[in-house]
Amino acid sequence: MLLNEKSKRIIQVLMHENDVTLPLLTLMLPYSKRTIEYELERIQQWLSDRDLPRLEMEGTSIRLLDDPRIQEQVERAELLFSEDERELLIIFYTLTTDEFLSGVHYQQLLDVSKFTVQESLNAVKASAAQFGLDFAYTRRTGYHINGHPQTIALYLYRAVERLVELSTKERLISAVIDTWQTDRDRLIKQIESYEQLHQFRFVESHREKLAYFLLLGSRLARTEAHDEEDVILFENTDESLREHFNQVPHLWVTLDMLVKSGPKIEEEMDANVQQDLSLVMMEVIERFEALSCTFIIEREALCEKLVLHSKATLQRVYTGLEAPRELERYVMKEHQVLNVLVDKSLEPFRKRIDKVIPKHEVMYYTLHFAAHLHRQGQHLDDKMKAIVVCPSGVSVSHMLDHILKNQFPEFVFLPPISQRDVERFAPLVDIVFTTVPLPRDVQRVAHVMLVPTLPTRLEQVALKREIGKRFFHNVQEVPLQLDDVMHVIEKHATVTNERQLRRELRALLNPNQNPMRSEGEQPVLNELITHDNVQLMERASDWQEAIRLAARPLEVTGAIETRYVETMIDNVEQHGPYIVLMPDVAIPHARPEDGVRELGMSVLKLTEPVVFPTDKPVRLFFVLAAIDQTTHLKALAQLTELLGNGTDLSEVLHAESIEQMLQVITKYSEEE
Repeated sequence: MLLNEKSKRIIQVLMHENDVTLPLLTLMLPYSKRTIEYELERIQQWLSDRDLPRLEMEGTSIRLLDDPRIQEQVERAELLFSEDERELLIIFYTLTTDEFLSGVHYQQLLDVSKFTVQESLNAVKASAAQFGLDFAYTRRTGYHINGHPQTIALYLYRAVERLVELSTKERLISAVIDTWQTDRDRLIKQIESYEQLHQFRFVESHREKLAYFLLLGSRLARTEAHDEEDVILFENTDESLREHFNQVPHLWVTLDMLVKSGPKIEEEMDANVQQDLSLVMMEVIERFEALSCTFIIEREALCEKLVLHSKATLQRVYTGLEAPRELERYVMKEHQVLNVLVDKSLEPFRKRIDKVIPKHEVMYYTLHFAAHLHRQGQHLDDKMKAIVVCPSGVSVSHMLDHILKNQFPEFVFLPPISQRDVERFAPLVDIVFTTVPLPRDVQRVAHVMLVPTLPTRLEQVALKREIGKRFFHNVQEVPLQLDDVMHVIEKHATVTNERQLRRELRALLNPNQNPMRSEGEQPVLNELITHDNVQLMERASDWQEAIRLAARPLEVTGAIETRYVETMIDNVEQHGPYIVLMPDVAIPHARPEDGVRELGMSVLKLTEPVVFPTDKPVRLFFVLAAIDQTTHLKALAQLTELLGNGTDLSEVLHAESIEQMLQVITKYSEEE
């Protein structure tokens, strides 16, 4: 029985630590519990074959006696190559050998059976095919990796990335290149000299990868560029790089990409690039705040870190390189929910670069957000997390998601998912809201609440109370609205005078409300838009001031509180310019409970437009203050009809007096 790299690493941990358990090994090493258990059996057999003290195992506790013979035998042990090691050896050996290669050569190299060699050759063929390369055998030339020279060089670098993560990397290189240490040390000094020339420093791991890449790449078959595109790439490489690494002209194009995209400890950034990335990263932060229901303190500090990281991300994405994978295990274990939210928050960055951002790149952004939230004392892991499952289509699922977010602002909602994804995401959340029954397996890992596809107001109230009892041990007080009461009455009684009933119920539910504004069950448009509620102005400094000016008549009369105005502005900042219904026209509004005292509508017309986010110009503002879900509907329907008539809308936009505007509005204000 031979050891492999995994079993050797486990022995080294056991020799280093006095008291080790199986869970501790799983935590310390990047292997699953099942893999560690299998490797422990291999270690026991290896120890027995050499008459060495066996592992003492009791429950989950594992102990290796302090015997100097074990250390000596481990250092001298011949290791069994793993599947990954065999694949890398074949790649390096094939690319750096000019002689005819057959299956026998690989069998001698790997010291395994013919069948195992064939499995490894198939694995290399599959990995090469992902790069568009052909790993094939011919009777005349033997095994070769065929393809574009630049692609082969990139394929070699990807293999080097895998190599440096292995503790057996020096043994693998020794199997391919007899004397290599001196060459590698010389190459590291050459790279350090280039760093000094350009006044930056690579992180140590990248410098090591470049050294191995040059060590192996210098032995690749050299070809000259003939295609026009290749010549252009060749000429666009950094001149100082060509002079500094003149021994590897066939690697200049790839090496130039690796130098530019490599992570550096210190590096200046082009001012235009930094400004562009700053704007995009601020959008990412704002989107994260909306998705996670958190507020980022010191946004600029976080934005600066995201910008610095984004430059390296851009270079890797555009050159096809991958970010290091060392964060995957930690992020997926400690910040899995946060990673989902950050992934969704990066959408503005994806749109800006028009590229897919690999999952390992996303994890680095997740770490930046996690560290920043930790410093400001916010921990998303401490908040309750929820998700919505709705198979009724994208629009309906997002509508349901919006309804539930409004009802439960204390929850962090992950983006809605389909029914087929629920088993994957359920372990990440505390509660799953679903419109369809889910398997029992899901109910074992998360609380499941069955909800209507689009719950009515009363159903929302009942749901909030149920959640309050189940999770917060209280019954949440939810203010009733007139429509809630009317809905119950109409289910059990015949209403003979609905208008009078609504008026008296409204007075009962809202005793401090001005009853005059409620006269006439559903007012028509010109009953709400009166002369005192219309303003004509030349300009406003920005869209926020325009909303404040437009709402001023309602604020002066006491129809709305100041907080209602600020909520309308906050809603646009959080959710985008959804109030801009069409070019030149916006209808700012918020919910009744955000500060409405009385039904009302006010109008502001500007001569010069203000511009909302995403370049939406607006000159005409209709501020709506609704006291419930229905009273304003008739006036709103009439306003919608007006806005749909291009001629009359143009007349309003070009009106030079309030009277001219009211004349058009009156045309749409008749009772049905």
